[in-house]
Amino acid sequence: MRLAFLADIHGNLPAFDAVRADLAVQSPDAVYLAGDQINRCPWNNQVMDLIDDLGWPAIQGNHELVIGVINTPDNWEPFTLRYRFPILWWTQEHLAPRHLHTIRTLPEAMHIVIDGAPPIFLIHGVPGNPHVGFYPTISDAEIGALLQEIDEPVVICAHTHRPLDRVSARWRILNTGSVGLAYNGDPRAQYLLLDLVDGSDGPEWQPTFRQVVYDHSVIPSAYRASGMQQAGGPIAELALRTLMSGDPWSSDFGVWLRRWPAERKPTNGDEMAAAVRAYLRTHGPGRWAFDELEP
Repeated sequence: MRLAFLADIHGNLPAFDAVRADLAVQSPDAVYLAGDQINRCPWNNQVMDLIDDLGWPAIQGNHELVIGVINTPDNWEPFTLRYRFPILWWTQEHLAPRHLHTIRTLPEAMHIVIDGAPPIFLIHGVPGNPHVGFYPTISDAEIGALLQEIDEPVVICAHTHRPLDRVSARWRILNTGSVGLAYNGDPRAQYLLLDLVDGSDGPEWQPTFRQVVYDHSVIPSAYRASGMQQAGGPIAELALRTLMSGDPWSSDFGVWLRRWPAERKPTNGDEMAAAVRAYLRTHGPGRWAFDELEP
């Protein structure tokens, strides 16, 4: 028995195509999607079309959650601020209505039960919060508090865009890594395979973290041709840096900006552009604002 878990595709069709080709060679018995199938790349509809055709079970990530409420009365700050999240808004406005319906109806988590195998709990972030993930530095006590209601011994998660294999108390936590937007300094498409093997205490899941080369050269032109680069401005430039390098420019800028006092936060697009310029003068590899993003 072999399972594959993909997460954080983020509308990156070239990366998704490369992983699908690798899956044809790896021949898993089933494929699961752990959220954030869309946003940050311009091929959102094409990716969602393929997912629909493939019929792979999927859960909701934080990007599906937010895009599902943009332009509705259920939206909440700060995502109501278009100048702060221009790519989210662009994605919502360009996503086909049928795909908007799909992302709004995805489950938050999934229980995977296979005869003769340890059961699996699939979640995007942490239980109850897709905006927070399991990082390598999380303590055993914090893990116990977050997973106290989870009976499954294997937890598959995503969100951090970095592969993880962590054993704590009665859980093994595995992060798939990101198909379309890696944050671990490796710009290849990354995903997780699980093989059912005989362990010392019975059947167990053996993880393999896959890294797949894909063609990055088509991304900048797609940003321009789709209108995403013009709509996103400096925020789109940060996303492009992330895609091309595998470094966490986009999310690190967000962490850096959230630490600003309310009276200093940008209030329009020009001020956002100035904030991005200020960030780039002082941050980058080895100087990230978010300590958890350091290798």
